[in-house]
This record gives sequence, structure tokens and C-alpha cells, in this order.
Amino acid sequence: MPFLIPALSEILQILCIVHAFKTGRDRMWIYILLFLPVVGLIAYALVEILPDAFRSRTGQGLTRQAIRQFDPGRELRQRYVAVEEADTVENRRLLAEALVDAGRYADAVEIYRAVLTGIHAEDPGMLLGMAKAAFGARLYDEALQTILALGESNPRYHPVVAQLLYARILEKLGRDDAAAREYSSLVTHAPGEEVRCRYALLLQRQGDPLGAKALYDEVLKRSRRAPRHYRREQREWIDLAQRAGA
Repeated sequence: MPFLIPALSEILQILCIVHAFKTGRDRMWIYILLFLPVVGLIAYALVEILPDAFRSRTGQGLTRQAIRQFDPGRELRQRYVAVEEADTVENRRLLAEALVDAGRYADAVEIYRAVLTGIHAEDPGMLLGMAKAAFGARLYDEALQTILALGESNPRYHPVVAQLLYARILEKLGRDDAAAREYSSLVTHAPGEEVRCRYALLLQRQGDPLGAKALYDEVLKRSRRAPRHYRREQREWIDLAQRAGA
């Protein structure tokens, strides 16, 4: 019976390639299926076949994760095509977000500068996206101006991600005391452990090892009580706290 396994794998490989052709899937799948048959079959099933059969929120989340792992450039290619087909503000915004996700911050900044005009000049989502892109591109003064404009034009818009970004911008600009105040206010309500760890790193740099240790200890204490999925999601920051407390 073991001789049937390679044959079955080849049959599934051919069926998936035919399916990709007939349904107009991205041609990248053809190369993945040809040159990475086992991994390609698993990826194709997760990304293209199962989501069609199970249109649940969980299935969609798995799809996004699989796409990022096996074809990280797919979304960016699709966003460029969408802009070519219809050069709308919404399509350019989505392209800018994909560029930020891909680490191409300078390209995203150029797009945001072009769309943040007229009726969109005070759009909170676009302003936050621009601030993220400018921060990633190390344009810290422009990032600060954008995040301040966000607060001025949308005084009721205070997501944690914007507050955390503001604190990080201040830190990059050497305004450590102001950054520390922002981190301190965020610790009380920000989800996850990133704020505590970033605040602790700043306190260490400011010469307050005891304050930093208290924050690291809090991270580890919270992680021991947390469910497994939370520890998995916060692994980067929990590991940092463990190394710092070692």
C-alpha cells in the first residue's frame, strides 16, 4: 500500500493545478504546487478550497494567516491590480495599508500624502495610517504632526493604537519624559503586554531599574494567569520580560 501514497499525491497535485486554472486563481499557486507539492497541497487546501466550503470567521482568519505564510506578496499584488483597474481613494488607501504591512513605509507615505486632501484630509483612519507609515519610514516629525492632527480633528477618536504610536513617536524624538507619561497612562487600560514592556525599556534607559523590574514582573504575573492563546499572542513581550528579569 505505501506505493499508493506518491501516486495519490500526484493525482491531488494535478487536480489542484486544474482547479487553480479553471477558477482563475493567482498563477503563483501553479509554481507552489509544482515545486512544493506537499506543502503546496496543504497551503492550497487551506487558502483556496476550505474557505469556499466554510465561510466562517475562523476560516477567514486561517485563510489570511496561510496567505501571509505561503504567499506574503499576494495581497500587495492584488492591491496594485485594484488601483490599476479603478484608481479610487479607497483602493489607494488599501494599497497603502498593504505597503505598510509589507514594510514599504516610504511608498505608503507617498500614497497617504496624495489622498489626505479635500474631504479626506481629516479622515481618522487615513491619518492614523499615515502616522504609522511615517513612523516606519523614520519621518518622526511628520508622524508627530499627523498624530496631533488626528487628535485635533477627531477629539473623540482615542484608540489605544494611536496613543501607543504617539508615545513611541515622542520617544524617538528624544522627549522621554513626555513619552513616559503617555506609557504610564496607557498601562491602566491597554490590552496586551507591549505597553508595559516598552515603558519598562524606557525606564531602564532613564536609570530606573526598579520601576522597570516592577513592570516586567507584572507582565510575567499576568502571563502565568492568562490562557494559552493569550500567552501565544503575547510571546514576544513575555520573552522580553523573562530575559530582562533573568
